[in-house]
Amino acid sequence: MLLEAVLNSLRRHEAFADGELAVVAVSGGGDSVALLHLLIQLREALGIDLHVASLNHGLRGEAGRSDLEFVAELAARWRLPYTIDNADVARHSADWGIGLEQAARRARYAFLARVARKQGSACVAVGHHSLDQAETIVMNIARGSGLSGLRGMRVVSRMPGQQDIRLLRPLLGVSKDDLASYCRQHKLPFRLDETNADISYSRNFVRHEIVSRLARLNPDLLRAIERLTESAAVDEEFLAACFDRDVMPKLRISPGRWQIGTDDFASLHSALQRRFVIKAYKVVAPEPAALSHDLVLDLVAWSQAARVGDRRDMSGAVQICLRYDGISIERKDADMRFESYRLIPAGIDKRIALGMTFLEYGLSIRLSPAEGEGDEGVSLRLADELELRLRTRRPGDRFAPKGMGGHSRKIKRWMIDRKIPREIRDRIPLVCADGEVIAICLGENWHLADATRLQQQAPDSVMLSLA
Repeated sequence: MLLEAVLNSLRRHEAFADGELAVVAVSGGGDSVALLHLLIQLREALGIDLHVASLNHGLRGEAGRSDLEFVAELAARWRLPYTIDNADVARHSADWGIGLEQAARRARYAFLARVARKQGSACVAVGHHSLDQAETIVMNIARGSGLSGLRGMRVVSRMPGQQDIRLLRPLLGVSKDDLASYCRQHKLPFRLDETNADISYSRNFVRHEIVSRLARLNPDLLRAIERLTESAAVDEEFLAACFDRDVMPKLRISPGRWQIGTDDFASLHSALQRRFVIKAYKVVAPEPAALSHDLVLDLVAWSQAARVGDRRDMSGAVQICLRYDGISIERKDADMRFESYRLIPAGIDKRIALGMTFLEYGLSIRLSPAEGEGDEGVSLRLADELELRLRTRRPGDRFAPKGMGGHSRKIKRWMIDRKIPREIRDRIPLVCADGEVIAICLGENWHLADATRLQQQAPDSVMLSLA
């Protein structure tokens, strides 16, 4: 019955492609040995080949090395190719600044992914069962997980930190007792890990001190948790579909940045607002990472109260910003792309001489003694004795646009009114005559000043053409 249940589950989830090679993670314990034996019985029906992989974490001395030798001997006896290796998880834990359990998990997945890629495989099967699922759910609840955490582990998912590798859990609906019975029935040899009883490890503590006591309240606890994960998975899939339908079309996505309009964000249900923050951060962050539930709520509230120009760190590498054109979650080193603007280096200051044509940074500026109107872009007729310069803004700069009767405004305020992002205001091209700003380039257009006074300073004139 167990063989049939595992086969049906794998087929229902379309876990394997016909002819695929599956890497099977085998520690030597009863669960992983049962998994390997089951897959050997099912490989013809599934149309797959198998490759055994085992990693010694280096935490159990001679016992760990003996487990590795046992797996190698077992694979050879069952005529399966195998890869074994050793890791120094204690050193990794110190180097990575994380706990032993987390370091062991990261090292194990990295090893399994390396084996899979070397063997030309895209999937790894592991021996997680229903008790492992219960432990995972309890630990997620203790951490304050949201709906995604209540989904628990899935039969088919992506390997953490290794998104090109599928992670398969064929035994997820199988109890540990059933696996123990399967090992006895088929007289399967396996190793015992004495550290499984050490409750100083968080997962062992949850298993022995929490799940076992919860089972006294409900002897059918594992089935109840299975129903919870199924219900949470259905709700999660619905929210994911809503996000794809209602939110994704409103996003502006570029390398290292997810952005949404402020009004669009405000119109979303709070569940979708939170999902935007979570998904954007997960995609943008340079390393796989997660945000705490409290931080997500705080960031959503911040987004609704912040003012244009405000920003806040989400981690050392990622920030959230409120810009004129929306809320942006971005890597701090992301390329600032402002395709609609023609920008010049901040602080540039170039003299525009008579007879000169300036062709840089996508600009075309020509100063000539030609009569009549310019032949491209916009033109200004000016007194020939003025000193013309191309530069960026300076403190105190003012601008008197045409149509304002000669009245001027500070350029900072003029740019704010036009919602020019703060990051690029010091790179907007300005043309000045004797220090007075007479033209500002915004995208494809040049905005001209009322230059009547400058045109009347001398009888001879020159033509400034801007494009």
